[in-house]
Amino acid sequence: MLKGFVGAVEFVQKIVPTAEAMDHHPDVRIFSYKRVEISISTHSAGGLTEKDFELARKIDGAAP
Repeated sequence: MLKGFVGAVEFVQKIVPTAEAMDHHPDVRIFSYKRVEISISTHSAGGLTEKDFELARKIDGAAP
């Protein structure tokens, strides 16, 4: 669990450089002030690709 709204925003900011470096940008939603929902897919492929799984692994590594 993240530590409040600031913790949620800090987590999102932490994953931005990875998404930018991969040129693969997830959909991100902050809700209930301290929860973050991340949705990853390759829209041009119409679903999931290895790039999605790679980004997910990197985001998991950044999680508190």
